[in-house]
Amino acid sequence: MKKNIFFSAFIFTLLGCSSDESFDNNPYLATPSFKYTINLELPKYASIKNPGSAIYVNESYVGISGVFVYNYGGGSFTAWEAACPNHLPDNDCRSMNLSSPIVTCACDDFKYDLLTGGALADHKDDKKYYPLQAYHVKYSASTNVITISN
Repeated sequence: MKKNIFFSAFIFTLLGCSSDESFDNNPYLATPSFKYTINLELPKYASIKNPGSAIYVNESYVGISGVFVYNYGGGSFTAWEAACPNHLPDNDCRSMNLSSPIVTCACDDFKYDLLTGGALADHKDDKKYYPLQAYHVKYSASTNVITISN
């Protein structure tokens, strides 16, 4: 009986997974390898200390076109690629405009939420639209440092 339950759960799990709907492999954006630390004690990063605030990290070695970092509050942060996720970053859509907690792609005016990384509007065509590309974030309360990596 236990084998039947395990087998049924295994099959159900396999059938429930679909790679067709996955956004993990965005063909427009590469997956850069980097590690960047933000010391919240430095005046340069004072604006990210407040919950609901965001900053744009514009360093040549961070992400593709830089990174947006958003403060959820309570020591929780998110980090997103600054290149528009639905365009090749070598065109005029190299980076988006920040108006926390929203970023806007300059080429098509698509808006994305820094809370979730998702687009704010449903698009009525058949094109596949990608969310913002997320990066790993680790916050150390003891050192007051955010580490962003991929």
